[in-house]
Amino acid sequence: MNHEGKGLLYNFTGNGKGKTSGAFGVALRALGWHWRVAVFQFMKGERATGERQFFTERFPEVLFRSCGLGRTTRSGNHAEHAREGWREVSGLLNGFEGELLVLDELNLVLSYGYLNTAEVVSALKNRRTGLNVIVTGRHSPPELIAISDLVSEIGDVKHPYRQGVPARKGLDY
Repeated sequence: MNHEGKGLLYNFTGNGKGKTSGAFGVALRALGWHWRVAVFQFMKGERATGERQFFTERFPEVLFRSCGLGRTTRSGNHAEHAREGWREVSGLLNGFEGELLVLDELNLVLSYGYLNTAEVVSALKNRRTGLNVIVTGRHSPPELIAISDLVSEIGDVKHPYRQGVPARKGLDY
């Protein structure tokens, strides 16, 4: 059976660091093959990040959106931001003519109940043929794991944060 035209769904989940980094590694690989890429970062606010700067400065053709307020400890309606982002993503699942859609922290949004898991799973299952999607974030729901073609669980063995080392520009954001 030829699977070349079928878009794949990758799911990077788990408590360890590297889920977003893995997704952006695949996005760079895709851009190397001249694929069209779109990125939606759920939960992440307007804080400057290396990935946002890189894509907007060096690959302005990449659709890059932040659909969040940042950490959930920040005040504001996190669910509404997630819903606004999801409305745009919903249109792209069948309307984006590109090859790769990265949905960063979508798992986390689902675990907080900001979006309806059944609706998201259905939309991902029924996306346009040939559209590859990468979903990242902790706590991937079992329903999303079930439809994913690849699931990588990133473990947390050791992290500098637990030794009091804060996140660092260039390494962590």
